[in-house]
Formats: sequence, C-alpha cells, structure tokens
Amino acid sequence: MDLPTILKAASNLLLIAVGIPGNLIVLLVFGHIGCVERKLLPADSIVFMMTFVHLLIIFNQGIPETLFSLNYRGFYSSSICKFLIFIYRTSRAMSMSMTFLLSAYQSILIAPATSRFSCLKPKLPTLILPSFVFLWLLDGATTIQGIVYTSQIRNITGLKFTLNLTYCIVEYPNEASYVGTGTMVLFRDLFFVFFMVVTSVYILFVLYRHRQQVKGIRSSEQNQNPPEMRAAKIVVTFVILFVVFFGVDNITWVYSLTQHKVPVDLNNVRVFFSSLYASVSPIVVIASNKKVNSKLQCTKTVKIPQSKTTTVYTV
Repeated sequence: MDLPTILKAASNLLLIAVGIPGNLIVLLVFGHIGCVERKLLPADSIVFMMTFVHLLIIFNQGIPETLFSLNYRGFYSSSICKFLIFIYRTSRAMSMSMTFLLSAYQSILIAPATSRFSCLKPKLPTLILPSFVFLWLLDGATTIQGIVYTSQIRNITGLKFTLNLTYCIVEYPNEASYVGTGTMVLFRDLFFVFFMVVTSVYILFVLYRHRQQVKGIRSSEQNQNPPEMRAAKIVVTFVILFVVFFGVDNITWVYSLTQHKVPVDLNNVRVFFSSLYASVSPIVVIASNKKVNSKLQCTKTVKIPQSKTTTVYTV
C-alpha cells in the first residue's frame, strides 16, 4: 500500500471516528427531547434533519471509501454503486439546503416587527415540514443522474467524461450531458450559498443594530452574551464552515468540468472536503447548543451547608 493510499485511508478513518459518534450523539439527544417534550422547536428540527443527512454522507461515502482504500472489494456492484452515489449526492445537497434553511429561519425569527418578513414569524412552525419535503424532492431530482450514469469500477483507460470515485465511476455518455449536469449542480450550489451568505449578513446587521439600541440597558450585563447573539454565532459558524469546505469542493468541480477525464486524486479532494463539513458540524452543535449540553452534562454541583463555611462537592 503506497503512501497516498495510506493517507487517504487514515483521513477517512478520522472523519468516521469523529463524524459518526458526533452526529449520533446530536441525533439521539434531539430524538430524546422530541420524545419527552412531544415536539421540537423549528430550529431544533432543522438541526436534527441536518445531522441525519450528515450521518448519511459519512455512511454512504466515508465508509465505502475507507474499505476500498484498505483493499476490500466485497460489495461494489453496479447496483450498489448507483445506490451509494445517489444517496451521497442527495445527502450532500440536503446538507447545503438545511444550512440555508437554518440561516433563513434565523433571519426571519430576529427580523424587526417593521420588516416585511415579520408576517412569516407565526407561520414558521407550519412551514418546516413542507420545506423538508420540498427540499428532499428537489435535491433528489437534481441528483437522479447518479442512478443513470454510475457503475462499478473497471478499466477506464481511454474513456472520456468520466468521474473516477475510486470504488465506483460516473460515466457520462457525451460532453453535453457531462457539462450540462455539472453546470446544473454548480448553479444549484451557488444559489443556496449566495442566499446563505445574504441571510447571515442580514442576521449580523440586525443583531448589531439591536445591540447598539440596548447597549445602555445591558450595561450591567456586558460579560453576558444575549441569547440572540449566541444563536447568530452558531448560524454564522455553520455558514462559514460550509462556505470554506464546499468552496474547495466547488472550485475543484469547476475545474473538473474543463477536463474530459478527471484525475482520481482530484475527486478524492472533493469528497474529503464535502465530507469534512458533515464530521465537523456536530462538534459545533455539541459545543454551542445549551439543550445538547444539558443532556450531556455529567457533573453536578451539590452544596452542603455547614456552621460557618459552605463546602462545594462536585460529583
């Protein structure tokens, strides 16, 4: 096994080791909250769905990539390849859609009463489920070519318009379908990223203006972060991570569209960075979400009064 293969296997194992436990923890915590409280807040529902699709990304891309790097060739038939690539591409698109939906939801939620978006606030809880259904259908429809053009790995020497994904290949019949499909995916990604950035900038603007207005009122709470500022930081953190990781993904994708046959190492870079967001995002949730923190809290403070002093025990 050569050094590039070892590095690839090690990086994929790292993504799996971080991403699967992290996403499972967030998924189980919000599932527990939903069972106990009989409902999830809209923002929690979006994070729950985003965590679910991130788990799909790692299972359908990280694990097969790792197994193939370790010379396991047991189940890579054409039908399995079609399934894996379709689920991976749909999940990747849904990851982007959920990040956009979270930033859009937060921007509407904190919009001033005078804003034209304020009328949407009472409708937000009822819009979440239809938004999920619409985005799943949209992303599935834009990735259907994964079923049509994907097959198991074979000798592709001399083949044009082919994406070598190591364990499977996506072979387009001609240049028109290759460039057309790639351009459609690129514009879909840019659409969501553009509005993701716009909503994040709007969130920061509204919160900055609000903070200036109440600065005198909160002068005694200078060391505390208002709840809306914490929510904004979480959303903006997600958007920044997405733009950085998927930015590399899309830059390599644009380059791929100019090549008739894309080097396998370039596709590996794309896959790694698109999977990196799925592995890192649960860390952000665990570190910043108070509900998740409270469920994962392993220590508590017990105060035992004494005659003159108070001893604090941590258990």
